[in-house]
Amino acid sequence: MDDKSKCTTLCFEGGAIPQDVLEILTKEDYKTLNLRYGDPLWGEPIQYDLLIIEDGEGTKIIEIFNRAILLMFNNTEETRRAHRVIYAVEKYKEKQRKQA
Repeated sequence: MDDKSKCTTLCFEGGAIPQDVLEILTKEDYKTLNLRYGDPLWGEPIQYDLLIIEDGEGTKIIEIFNRAILLMFNNTEETRRAHRVIYAVEKYKEKQRKQA
C-alpha cells in the first residue's frame, strides 16, 4: 500500500466531468455510499480504488480494497453501487487511454 508508483490519477474539474460519469454518480447516489469497502488483506496483489469527489456540499471519499473479491463475498446492492461508480471512472479512463 505504501508504493503508489503504479497508481494512476484521473482528475475532472467542473464542466469537464464526462456526462456518462455524472449520470452514474447521480443514478448510484454516491453521497450515500460508505467510506470504505473490502479488506486490504484479502488478496495479493492488492487491488485498490480511491475516488475523491468534491462538490458544493463537501468531500466524499470512496475507498475499495480488492473489488473483485469483495463482489464475490459481499455482493450487496450497496457494494454493487460502489463498484458501478468506480467502474464508470475506469471506463472513461480506458477510453481516454485508447484515444491517446
